Amino acid sequence: KIYYKHYVSKKLQHVQEGGENVDIDEILDVLSKENVDTALEEKFSWIPQKVFESVFFTDKQDPDLRSRIFQIVDDIMLGTVKKEGAMLSPTSRAVGLAMILQTLQTKDSANKWMCTLFSHRSNLQRSLASYLDARSKAKECESGSAEAFTADADAMEKLEKMAALCAPPLATGKNSADEGDLETVLRKLHAAKDKHIFRILSTIATPTHSPSARLRALDELPKRTKSLGNAASSWVRSMARRCAMGSFINSESIDTCIMLSQECFEAGDCEAASHFLRCVKIATSIFPALGGTKEGFKTLAEFFDLCRTTVMTSAMKKDMEKFGIVTIISDILAKAASSRTGKKEKDTDSVDTLRKQLHRTCTREGTPEQARNAVYAIAAMMNPRSKPITDLSVRARKEKNEFEPILKALVNPSRLSIPDDDANPKTKDRIISVLTAITAIAECAPYAFNASGEGSKLGWGERAIKFALDSALLGRNTRLDTSRDDGDESEDSDNDEESPEKSGRKKANKRKKNGVSVHCQMMCEAIELLVTHIRSTIVSARRTAKHAELEPPSSTHIAEVFSTLAKILEDGGVPPSSVNGRYCKTSQDRAALRRSAAINLLRLCDSGLKLEDTYLTSRMWHVLSNVLLDDEASVRD
Repeated sequence: KIYYKHYVSKKLQHVQEGGENVDIDEILDVLSKENVDTALEEKFSWIPQKVFESVFFTDKQDPDLRSRIFQIVDDIMLGTVKKEGAMLSPTSRAVGLAMILQTLQTKDSANKWMCTLFSHRSNLQRSLASYLDARSKAKECESGSAEAFTADADAMEKLEKMAALCAPPLATGKNSADEGDLETVLRKLHAAKDKHIFRILSTIATPTHSPSARLRALDELPKRTKSLGNAASSWVRSMARRCAMGSFINSESIDTCIMLSQECFEAGDCEAASHFLRCVKIATSIFPALGGTKEGFKTLAEFFDLCRTTVMTSAMKKDMEKFGIVTIISDILAKAASSRTGKKEKDTDSVDTLRKQLHRTCTREGTPEQARNAVYAIAAMMNPRSKPITDLSVRARKEKNEFEPILKALVNPSRLSIPDDDANPKTKDRIISVLTAITAIAECAPYAFNASGEGSKLGWGERAIKFALDSALLGRNTRLDTSRDDGDESEDSDNDEESPEKSGRKKANKRKKNGVSVHCQMMCEAIELLVTHIRSTIVSARRTAKHAELEPPSSTHIAEVFSTLAKILEDGGVPPSSVNGRYCKTSQDRAALRRSAAINLLRLCDSGLKLEDTYLTSRMWHVLSNVLLDDEASVRD
C-alpha cells in the first residue's frame, strides 16, 4: 500500500487527472527516462521485483505467501476495483502496467517469476473450465446409469487436478479437522445443489471477463457456499481469487495498452509504443484471448497496417526497427488470432487488409521472425482454436486456398536460390526469411504443403524440400542468385517504397553480429524445414489414415535426411555442399551447424514419430552422443 500511495499514485497523478482523454504527452512524460526523480525511483521501484521474485516459494512451501502475492498484485500494486468504482482509470492502469514492466525489463529473474505467477492463473482457469464442462456433461446423463457414474468420476478427477493448483483448505473452528480435509471439501463442492455457484465460477473461467464479474464472484460465492461449511466456503473464495483477473492484467487494461501503443507510435515515440506492446506481448503469451477481443484485435490490425504503409522519416524507420515494433505486433497477432476468428467479423475490410499485409510480410519484406509470425497468424485466422475445422476435406481445401499462392511466391526461383557473394546486399539475406516462412507453412498447413503439382510437375512444397536438401545441404543442382530484385514477379506488385522495413536492411552485411554468415543461417533453416516437414506430415498422415488425405514422406527421403544430419556432425559442422570450403569457413558457422543438426536429429528421434529404431543406426547414435563433448559451449548447451 505504501508503494501504491507514495509511488504509483504520485507518478500517475497527471494521467489520472486527465481521465480517459488525457493528453498523450502526459503519458510519454511518465515513461520518459528524462527528468526522472532518482530518489523516488531508488526508494520504491525495487518493490515489484521483490514481490514477483517471492513467487519462487510454492504452495507446498508456503501457501499463504502465494495467496498474499496474488492479492498484492491484483488489488494493491495498481489499486483495485470496488463497487463504488476503480481507484485508477483504465488508462492509468495501462500506463502503470507499462511503467512497472519497464522497471522489470532488465530483471530476468523477476520477469520469469511474474510469468510463472500468471501462467499459474491461466492453468487454473483452463482446469476450472474443464471441470465445469465435465460436471455439466455428467448432469446430462441419466441418473444412476453406468454412463452417469463414469462421467461423474471423470468430473471429480478434473476437480482434484484443479485443486492441485490452489492453496489447501484451512480448518476453521474447534471441531473442523475433518471439515478442513481437501477430499471432504471437494466432495461437498462437487455435490452442491446450488447451480448458481457453478454459473458464477464459469464467468471467471476465461481471462476476458470484466472487473465486475470478478467483484460479483468474490462477493456472492462465500454467501452461496456458506451452507457447505466454513472450510469449503473459504477454499472456494481463495480459488476464485486466484482464478479471477485482477487490476494488474485484465482485458480492459490490455485493450487500453494496444490503443495507447498506437497513439504513441502516431506521436512519433517508438520507444513508448514498444513499452505498451511489451505489456500486450507478455499478456497474450499467457492469455492469448486478451489480444483477441473485438476492439483490441481490430486496433492491432490497424496498427500493423499503419506500420507497413505509413511514409516515415529515416529516423522514425530506424527507431521502429530498433524497438522491433513490427516484430512485436506480428508476434501478438500470431498468438491472438486463434482466439478471435471463431466469431463473425463485421469489419471485413480491416481483416482483409490484415491478411494482405500478412501475405506481404511472408513473401516480400519481413524478417525471419516476422515471416514466421505472419504464417502462424494466417493459419490461426483460417482455423481458430475456438471453432476448429473438424472436416478434413474442408480443412485441406481451406489450407490450399490460403497457402498455395504464398508457397508459389516463396518457391519462385528469384527468392528460393542460394545467394552469391556478388548478389544484391539488399536482398542477400532474404533467403533466410523465405525458408523460415516455408518451414512455418510446412508446420501449420501440411495439406497445402504436400499438395501435388499440376500434371507431372512437382508441388510447391516438394520443390522447397528439393531445394533444402539437394541444393542447400548436398550441393546438387546449385543455382546462384545474382538477381537485383528484377525477378520479383506479379505476386507482390506493391511498390518497394511503401515498405518501411526495407530501408532498415539496405546496409546488411554478409556476416551478422553473432558471427554467423548468411549461408550458414540458410543451411540451418534448410535443416529446420526438412525436419519440420517430416514431423508435421507423419503426425497429420497418421491422424487422417482412414481418409488417405496425406501420404507420409518416403522411407528413402527420411533415411537421406537422417544420414545428412549425421554426416554434418561427423564432419565437424561442414555440410556436403561446402566440402570445397566455399562456405562455413569460421568456427562460429561450423558450431551453429553442428548445433542445428544435433537438435533436429533429436527432434526426429521423438518417440511419437517411431523413426528412431528404423533410421538411427548405432554409428549415428555414437556421432550424436559426441555432441555432449563438443568444444563449443553453445553446442553442448
